[in-house]
Amino acid sequence: MHTLWHKVRADLWLGKSRSVLAVISIAAGVFCVGTLFGMIDLQLGRMDSAHRQSQPSHISMILRSDADNSLLGKIAALPGVLAVEGMTPVTVRFRPVGEAEWQLATLMIRPDYTAQRFDKTLLQAGQWPAAGGVAIENLSARASGIGLEARIEFETVTGNHQLTLQGVVRHPFIKPPKFGGQMHFFADTGDAKWFGVPEHSFRQLLVRIRPPFRAEQARAVALDIRQLLIERGIAVNATLLQDPDRHWGRPFMAGVNGVLKLMALVSLLLASVLILNTVAAHITQQTDQIGVMKALGAKRLSIAKLYLVETLLLAVCAVALAAPCGLAAAYLSSCRLLGLFNIECGGFSYSGKAVLLMTVGGVLVPMFAALGPILRGANMNVREALASYGLRADFGGSRFDVWLDRVGARYLSTLNAAALGNLFRRKGRLLLTQSVLIIAGAMFLVLMSLIASLHLTLDNEMARSRYSVRLGFSGEQEQSRVTAIANAVSGTQKIEFWQRYPLEISHEGKALQQKGSLGLQLLALPVAGELYQPLIESGRWFTQADAGRRVMLISADTAAMNGLRAGDQVGVGLGPLRQSWQIIGIYRWLAGSDYAIEPVYAPVETLRALTDRQDAVSFALLDADKSSLTEEADYLAALKQRFQDNGIPLDVYGTVAKLRQRQFAANQFKPVIGMLLGLACMIAVVGGIGLSGALAISVLQRTREIGVLRAIGASGGVISRLFVLEGLLHGMVAWLLSLPLAYFAARPVADSLGETMLGLKLDFSFDAWAVGYWLLIVLPLAAVAAYWPARAAANMSIRDCLGH
Repeated sequence: MHTLWHKVRADLWLGKSRSVLAVISIAAGVFCVGTLFGMIDLQLGRMDSAHRQSQPSHISMILRSDADNSLLGKIAALPGVLAVEGMTPVTVRFRPVGEAEWQLATLMIRPDYTAQRFDKTLLQAGQWPAAGGVAIENLSARASGIGLEARIEFETVTGNHQLTLQGVVRHPFIKPPKFGGQMHFFADTGDAKWFGVPEHSFRQLLVRIRPPFRAEQARAVALDIRQLLIERGIAVNATLLQDPDRHWGRPFMAGVNGVLKLMALVSLLLASVLILNTVAAHITQQTDQIGVMKALGAKRLSIAKLYLVETLLLAVCAVALAAPCGLAAAYLSSCRLLGLFNIECGGFSYSGKAVLLMTVGGVLVPMFAALGPILRGANMNVREALASYGLRADFGGSRFDVWLDRVGARYLSTLNAAALGNLFRRKGRLLLTQSVLIIAGAMFLVLMSLIASLHLTLDNEMARSRYSVRLGFSGEQEQSRVTAIANAVSGTQKIEFWQRYPLEISHEGKALQQKGSLGLQLLALPVAGELYQPLIESGRWFTQADAGRRVMLISADTAAMNGLRAGDQVGVGLGPLRQSWQIIGIYRWLAGSDYAIEPVYAPVETLRALTDRQDAVSFALLDADKSSLTEEADYLAALKQRFQDNGIPLDVYGTVAKLRQRQFAANQFKPVIGMLLGLACMIAVVGGIGLSGALAISVLQRTREIGVLRAIGASGGVISRLFVLEGLLHGMVAWLLSLPLAYFAARPVADSLGETMLGLKLDFSFDAWAVGYWLLIVLPLAAVAAYWPARAAANMSIRDCLGH
């Protein structure tokens, strides 16, 4: 084997360009695997770790009104309850001292920040809020630019008060401001009276049940707590159940990560295709050497070992090159995504699973890919090997080849006809090279269509929302008063009013499972309303005849989870009332995440008759002719100021502007879409590497042919153009073949990712513009890939070529 080691070294060194291309090809696939699997492993692990460190409550209830702390002991005494804690979130208006514009925010008031037990808020900088001061949440600080020691003015029940920003904290359940989240401040109970919060009270209840945690047990305990609160006249706006060991953002990321894993494996597979192509060409070039080795007594196993060792060395070099880059990219990518969930990234770490996958995949996959061509070469007998000069091709024997030759001769110049014929000269290699480019193109078009489908879905949802602004009130307001205030603001054209009410739904004696983790909420709206109607998947929407009837619409997700259909009867609890209602329709719910309150729609006329609240409203939907974000923001600011002047506080969560919400919804998916597009571009680069390698090998195998062309007068420029044209034809053929593949693959992929990210099927749209974009990408990519092989061919002298 000592002599064969010299040949291994000679093959790798003398064919440096081929060796470098092989290493880069394998490294690209290994890098994708390491980056994506490492990112997923680090991200999910740290999400769950951060979740456990926050000591999450098993049950979190947001109450409609303040409850006295004496209730905490009664709730703690309920069966199954381990411990309870209370806190109070309130909506406030604030502005940094020196600024004129007021903003809405949520102020969290906790009894003792040093003795937190559940949903722990962590101190990042400064100190915990004390009397006369507040702390700001980390994401809010970054979005607003407000720093420590800043003075902030708040509107309070006793007038305006200036408080000092004493600390920066991190809270585990904060939605990022660029995704539509609100500013969050934290205050001590000593300042609670300024904001109308009674002493020794709470508005949010945190509960831990006795271990082990089970969702069914938590749901049963939550029902007992709600019943206790209802008996004391306290309604619950929302209920959140959460697993203490698994982060609440896991469901969103898990499905997306499944797609990323698949794409990473595809990248490694494409890299194996490139190594197969490279090894096959290398064996073809060395058939005469194989014949000589066999004539001198080399066995099949020895020859196979020789080329397997070459492949192994290339694979090891590729893993050594890609592993550090992949682990670093995985860490940086996971940090970026963890930041979206308000989780600290911490010091550098890596995934052992990713290292194992890169090592095993980067070595074994190329070895298996190379095994076929190596065994074919090793199994050749001496006569076959010595009779071959590596010039064999499979062009000219089929009807397609004859037809292509005639077309080229009749309609193309000699140079273009030669480039077209060379494209199909070795169909096996053409298939391997094209497969990489075609898959890269199909992935690009599929992802662009996914983005187009996502935007179409959001646009359609916005079109079904025919209001400009929805105002949510912290407490119920008189309809006549809200109407007068809203109409006083310039631009208001139409107003509709909704009521909300907490409810419980059961079917066949069991509480309904629901998609929204914050619970169900009855949204009662007029049957003749025109400003909003969700997409109805089955059944129907309200008609005039439904006014006063006990009918409702539920989401398709909840209907599917509970086996319900339009026409079924369910048990509904509205406070002390227990009645049978009919489901008349199933609607599609566009939530964006599981961390949301799920609406159940019913006629407002029915709710008012049952609760005897004729003039009470919870939401006001206003239609105004506002076509830009600036106009919409100005209109909303005028409304906020007008209602504030009239002593009606707006709810920071329930008040939304339609165009702004559209922007927030799109922002939620930009990181995921960016990752997918980045991976598609990486695969496109792998395709370019494969094309460059195929053309470089073609130059080596056609050395004598190039010498003949130079001998009969072909210039270096002509030969260079011949290979560049061949590369461009590769790109054009790959572009054409990727179109039908992408068209048929785009819809199922969009459906799958829609279910993952939004919990629904997207309104599909194939992005026709992306077809042109991909052509503008693949042709320059092909030209760049062909440049170096073409240059090498153009620089060959006649003597070197014919002496090969």
